[in-house]
Amino acid sequence: MAEEIFLSVRDGFVRVAHIIGGQLADVQISPADTKSDDASNFVGRIYLAQVERVVPRLQAAFVNIGEDRAGFLGAREARVLLPDAPRDAAIEDCVSEGDTILVQVTRPPVNDKGAQVTADVTLPGRALVIAPCRSHIALSRAIEDPEARKRLEQDIVDIQAGKHGDVEEVEGMDGPAGWVVRTVAADMDVSELKLDMELIGNRWNQLLDKAQNQEPPSLLYSDLGPIERALRDSVRGDTQKIVVEGDAAFTVASSYCREAMPGALEALEKSDKNEFLFDRYDIESKIEAALSPRVELPSGGWLMIETTEAMTTVDVNSGSQNGTPLDVNLEAAAVIGQQIQLRGIGGLVAIDFIDMSEGSANEKVVEVLSAGFGQDRFPVRIGTMSDFGVIEMTRRRPAISLREAMGR
Repeated sequence: MAEEIFLSVRDGFVRVAHIIGGQLADVQISPADTKSDDASNFVGRIYLAQVERVVPRLQAAFVNIGEDRAGFLGAREARVLLPDAPRDAAIEDCVSEGDTILVQVTRPPVNDKGAQVTADVTLPGRALVIAPCRSHIALSRAIEDPEARKRLEQDIVDIQAGKHGDVEEVEGMDGPAGWVVRTVAADMDVSELKLDMELIGNRWNQLLDKAQNQEPPSLLYSDLGPIERALRDSVRGDTQKIVVEGDAAFTVASSYCREAMPGALEALEKSDKNEFLFDRYDIESKIEAALSPRVELPSGGWLMIETTEAMTTVDVNSGSQNGTPLDVNLEAAAVIGQQIQLRGIGGLVAIDFIDMSEGSANEKVVEVLSAGFGQDRFPVRIGTMSDFGVIEMTRRRPAISLREAMGR
């Protein structure tokens, strides 16, 4: 299926649209100023931090990261600091007041709450993620082909062993660093994997060198800028076109592609029009449609998508649809995955489907719903359908939703 990426820098914001098969699949909007404390820039930062307080009753510690409010480190996120820690290791066994540790922001500060952080730091690349606190190779569950999984794992082992040329050794917290293989790696050859490993490994080694010469609290690493980040996370092997608006943005995109993904240079082109790129490709109207709670289904039914602080609910309605309840639900399930990803919805989601009499039909709906998240960048867990026709699912929250990015 044809994939296209449109990137515009205008009015102090970077806008990135990801089009798959002619449909708007994803929108990312973030400040062009990478030094701002916007949520999209905050998440992923790595700090040399100092533990200020350990609170056993909360099973958490508060760590000084040099920001206005202390970071919140839960016991679950601290257990990587304790070798061979049991799954229920208490926070007081993992850290003590005054400890100096590396932490990474997973959730930005909200109102009077500080950032949520983890000691399980990672550095993402295009195909690989370095996991210094782990020692094994893990593959994305979206890579389902057993032969592909076997090949990728062997490629990583061979690259580390120097069978494809010298690679600088990357040390983790306790021996060689672990690696996570992202879904996009399935379409890459060993030379592309090796390039990605070298780039991430160099960044990690530079971070460690910086940490040795700093005192806590200190910011050691910020994620890539919004243009490079969008290219890293969106470009795949079948991306046919990357259109960039503006000379400065095109220069940044070209430089990143040359360094990290030379094969994408052929797809890269600069917009030669003066008008707003998103208007020319009718992307702006598609974004506006994605902000509406009502989503029309092709056959006449519709969805109602509403988000509160606690959760998101999706209600499936048949409307003038003349098909069976299964037909409506299957159509809705295919659209729901697209809408959740496009809107940047995370956390708990409850989907109320139309009641069906056949139990086997429930499994078909779950299967179609799951398939819609096959290329999702964020982990997703989908439950079974209840007796009341409701499916509960969770999706890791993006740094910022589409509605938040648009100030709605």
